[in-house]
Amino acid sequence: MFRLTLILALLFCLTGCSNSDNKSAMVDDGISSPKTDKELSEKKEASPKEKTACIFDNPDTSLSSIKLRDTESTRKVLKVRQLNGDTTYNFYGHDKSQLLSVTVYPGDYYSQVSVFQIKYAANANTEAAPTTLDSFVTEKGIRLGLTKNEVTSKLGSCYTTSDSTKNSITFNYKLETPNDSRTRLLERQNMPTYYAIYKFKNNKLINFEFGFEYP
Repeated sequence: MFRLTLILALLFCLTGCSNSDNKSAMVDDGISSPKTDKELSEKKEASPKEKTACIFDNPDTSLSSIKLRDTESTRKVLKVRQLNGDTTYNFYGHDKSQLLSVTVYPGDYYSQVSVFQIKYAANANTEAAPTTLDSFVTEKGIRLGLTKNEVTSKLGSCYTTSDSTKNSITFNYKLETPNDSRTRLLERQNMPTYYAIYKFKNNKLINFEFGFEYP
């Protein structure tokens, strides 16, 4: 009887030691028990997400020496006495191949231009005043006929696209408070939003517009 009891005790000891070794092996091999929902959630929250902020903060503010919302430069370049508010005015380039439209918002000073739009005059069928300007070019060198790469090399890649087809696409840039920390453009002009739109056809700029949205 004593011998039987001793044998059973030895078997029990051997079995327990074997299970312990197996558990150690599982841990050593990197195999662990399933994580609880709480542990998984905490691990997920602990992993930071890398986000790259893309801010368009260095926009064009003038066209052929006409500055946005600057009455003196408007009168000097376009040779006008005054442009009334709540109106869009049209001007031809010297050879009448390009058309410039300028918008003065209601309530603004005479000739205080808030939006420029430039396009080819062909088939425009629009009455326009003549100017002595050969072409219309922004301070950053944006003009009709540039390629998409030429435009983005000057303005950056912080844009969205719209009206995309096989042969045409539109790039949209926007600057809103408080992201104008670089130039303080919106703060200085007391305007909420600046925008710029560039329309391409067959990889050539055929129409562009930039300025301030009406507050």
